[in-house]
Amino acid sequence: MGNIPTPLRDAAGRIDLRSLDRAGLRGLVAGILPELEPTKIEAVALRIYKEVWQHGIVEIEQMETVRRALRERLAQRAYVATLSELRRIDSVDGAQKFLWRLHDGAVVESVLIPDGDRVTLCMSSQVGCAMGCTFCLTGDLGLIRHLHPGEIASQPLQVQASLPAGVRITNLVLMGMGEPVHNLGNLITALRVCLDDHALNYSHRRITVSTVGLVPQLGALAAALPVNLAVSLNATTEAQRARIMPITKRYSMSELLEACRCVPLPPGKRITFEYVMFEGFNDTLDDAERLRLLLREIPTKINLIPYNENPDRPRLRRPSAEVVKAFQHHLVSRGVSCSIRTTRGIDISAACGQLGKGALEAGGGAAGS
Repeated sequence: MGNIPTPLRDAAGRIDLRSLDRAGLRGLVAGILPELEPTKIEAVALRIYKEVWQHGIVEIEQMETVRRALRERLAQRAYVATLSELRRIDSVDGAQKFLWRLHDGAVVESVLIPDGDRVTLCMSSQVGCAMGCTFCLTGDLGLIRHLHPGEIASQPLQVQASLPAGVRITNLVLMGMGEPVHNLGNLITALRVCLDDHALNYSHRRITVSTVGLVPQLGALAAALPVNLAVSLNATTEAQRARIMPITKRYSMSELLEACRCVPLPPGKRITFEYVMFEGFNDTLDDAERLRLLLREIPTKINLIPYNENPDRPRLRRPSAEVVKAFQHHLVSRGVSCSIRTTRGIDISAACGQLGKGALEAGGGAAGS
C-alpha cells in the first residue's frame, strides 16, 4: 500500500512543488540554502508555498516574492506540475465533470456539485482502483497507479481557478476514482496542503475521505488528520458484502466495524456509513434493522445511495423511491441519523459508481510512474 509519500519528479529529477506540503518544502529550501538559519528557511519556504498555492504560480521565474538568485537555484531542483484539462462536461442538473490528462497520459476525473451555497468537489486519488467493487465502473480500469500529492491537491486548486468570481468550493470529498487510503501517504500530504491556511485553507470539517475499509489505514488516517470519515458498507451480512465488495475477503465486516469503533472521534463527530441500495439485494426492512443493530455502538450517520443503473451492470437495479424512503423511515423512526443522497450528474456519467468511463474513452489506461 502507498503509505509513504512519493512526490512527482520530471525526467531531469526535479521535484514537483505541488507534491510538497509545507514541511517538505522547508526541507527542499534547506537543501538549496544550507547557509540560512532555520527561521529564514521557514520564511523563504513560506513565500514559495504561498506563490504556488495562493497565487497559483506555475513558473518559478514568475515568483515575485522570491529573490531572483533563489529562483534560479530553485528552478534547477524543482518545477510546478499542473493538470491538463482535457474536457469539461456539463450536466443538466448543474454538476460538472472535469477530465484531467496527467503527465504520463493517464486520465482522471473530478466532479463539481453545486447545491445552493454548498459547492462540493468530488476528487480522485488514484488512476483506476484495485478494490474491484462489482457496482463501480472505476474498478474496470484496475489500479494503474497512485496519484502523487500534487495531482490530488491540484484538483481543487485548478477547479477553483475556473469558477466565476465569488463562487468558492466549500467542501472536498475523496469519493472519485480510486480508494483514497490505499494511497495513504500521498493522500495525507495532499490533505495537509488542503488544510493549510497558507495554501488552500479548507476546514477539516469540510473534507471527507471515503473508504471501502482498509482496516490498518483507518486509524492511521484518523491519527494524522481530523477530517471526516465515510465508510462504504453497502451490506448487513458478511456473505452479502463479499458478493459485491471483494475487500471483505481480506478484512471482514466485523473487523471493519471494530476498527471504526476504535477510531478516536472528538465530541459530536460521527462516522458516515454509505449504503448503496440495490433492488432485491439489500433493500428490505430486515436489512434496515440489521444495519441499525450493526452500527448501534458507533457514532453514526447513514447515507443511503440508490444505485445508479448502468448498462454494463444489467443485473444490478435501483430500488424504487418508495422502498428507499421506507428503509430510511425505519432507521429514522428508531433514532438513527439517515439521509438519502440526491443523484447528481448521472447524464454525464459523473454520479456515484460511474467515474472511469470518461477516462477509458479518453485513453486513461496509460501506464505511469
